[in-house]
Amino acid sequence: MDVSSLVEVAPRERFARVCALTGAGISVAAGLGTFRGPDGLWTLSPEVERAMHAHLLPGNVDALWDVWGGMWKTAAAAGPTQAHRALAAAGASVITQNVDGLHQAAGSVDVVELHGSAGRARCLDEAFCGWAGPADEALRAAPPQCARCTEPARPAVVLFGEMLDPEALGAARRLVSACDLFLAIGTSGRVAPASWLAPTARAAGAFCVNVDLHPDGPVDPAFHARVVGDAQDVLAEWAR
Repeated sequence: MDVSSLVEVAPRERFARVCALTGAGISVAAGLGTFRGPDGLWTLSPEVERAMHAHLLPGNVDALWDVWGGMWKTAAAAGPTQAHRALAAAGASVITQNVDGLHQAAGSVDVVELHGSAGRARCLDEAFCGWAGPADEALRAAPPQCARCTEPARPAVVLFGEMLDPEALGAARRLVSACDLFLAIGTSGRVAPASWLAPTARAAGAFCVNVDLHPDGPVDPAFHARVVGDAQDVLAEWAR
């Protein structure tokens, strides 16, 4: 079912435990691009591909800092969007595919970062050192290096070919299993692990809504409804 208002289909006051899955689309208003599609970073900047793959390490560390470090700086300069602030104001738990830190900047407390954080760094020598800490500590050197052993450091984001953090996955599963309203915002939700979050929430009894500015095809059967509109406006109206 397609609707035009989240207030209409899922009034905020009816739900006590809201959980939102967010993707790149929620951060577009902060000046951050999405990755897929005709205007995505992969299309406009093919060299970004070097920053996506673990098998290219350590030769692509410079690209990692250019792409992910640049994203972090852009997000920090822009600050959270009204959609980020709306979720924080509503007290929603957040499971995000983003690495930009904007949910925390907006005041959200319960945030699970499935793909890591561009605001953190870790040592490339994970077997013998294992240091992880704020990216600022690594960036004190040029090129960025581990704050403990001085080996090269990388942004602490999950690349293709790497496993997601089991603790993050477990936390995400617990949140969707306990919520009574599940929102998917700025993401297709069709790629694992995001693809199993809505079905898990629905199976646990949650009402599931996808907020999508550019819907592609019919409503995913995991969702009860789809709100067609800009998340910035949709969530601001809903959280008031």
